[in-house]
Amino acid sequence: MNKIAAISHLQKDFIDQVFELTSEVAKKWPNVEKVGTGKTICLLFWEPSTRTKLSFEHAAKMLGFNVLDFSPEHSSLKKGESFEDTIKTLLAMKVDGFVIRHPEDNISKKIEKLLPANVFYINAGDGNHAHPTQGMLDVYTMKEKFNELKELKVTILGDVNHSRVVPSQIELLKKYSCSDINYLGPESLISEKFSPSFSSTAENCLANRDILFILRIQKERFKDSDSLNEANFINDFQVNNNFLTKTGFNGYLMHPGPMNIGAEITNDVADSDKSLILRQVENGLYLRTALLTLIA
Repeated sequence: MNKIAAISHLQKDFIDQVFELTSEVAKKWPNVEKVGTGKTICLLFWEPSTRTKLSFEHAAKMLGFNVLDFSPEHSSLKKGESFEDTIKTLLAMKVDGFVIRHPEDNISKKIEKLLPANVFYINAGDGNHAHPTQGMLDVYTMKEKFNELKELKVTILGDVNHSRVVPSQIELLKKYSCSDINYLGPESLISEKFSPSFSSTAENCLANRDILFILRIQKERFKDSDSLNEANFINDFQVNNNFLTKTGFNGYLMHPGPMNIGAEITNDVADSDKSLILRQVENGLYLRTALLTLIA
């Protein structure tokens, strides 16, 4: 297993192995085995990234990899070179593995076919399709708090339709027999395939939920048919102290980042004792280090 394109392709035994090694990495960080010595990894990010890209870069360098940071804006893609020829060119430069983010849905399937069997690959997000390592680090963070995920109650709030994190997270939670997942937000941002969903809040409606997973409004993925009144969204669904009091939510808050403070969440809530947001970031470093160790 050296191609990580989507959670659906992975066996639960492999995920368990990743999680176990993540825990070991966390305990001994920064003293990790230099499995990347003599190998080269290339980071190709067609879209902006802070957490994913920098955690992969930090992990790879700590593991001893040579790291190539490919910038599409300053490459021959701007001269008309195709995506396929770019990958072939990098392979000719003896790159051993790739971490790729791309705006095209399902391009991970094309990438898998382009790469030889001995070259590893991690999908760092492709369109609305998948973001497997974000799903892994989120569920790992949940397991840290609850261990047994079967009875976990998760509510996902916000722009579900345009999230590539949600499909990966749901797929992984199902592998751990977690089925109590619901959705909260404007009807325009939650399609019928995400069920059960709720378009309004009531007193204590979240009182028994363990995780509130908050998503930003992803305007960069809106299509012409998409619409949202942002002022109404903030008034109805912003996670602030009044929202927490009204809904009775007393579980843990999570957010995959980046946060738009003052939109879907307020600063005081994001920094509260119930927030796992920075823990997610830290776990992302450990998990990506573990994953690279296993597949490189």
